[in-house]
Amino acid sequence: MHRELSRKKKGSKNREKARIKLSKAYERLNNQRRDFLHKLSKFYEKNNDLIVVEDLKIKNMLRNAKKQ
Repeated sequence: MHRELSRKKKGSKNREKARIKLSKAYERLNNQRRDFLHKLSKFYEKNNDLIVVEDLKIKNMLRNAKKQ
């Protein structure tokens, strides 16, 4: 779709149509990703009693990993 757009003459109606087509494809892709993440989060919520988020200090973890 990018190739189709890049081959159109700037300012033409066909370029505008190609731009809109590309835009719709990206919107669809973003909606699919958002939907998947929403379904995944709802699955975790339903099937687990407790969900914990931990704030890890990656720098400290890397420093300790080298000593092993």
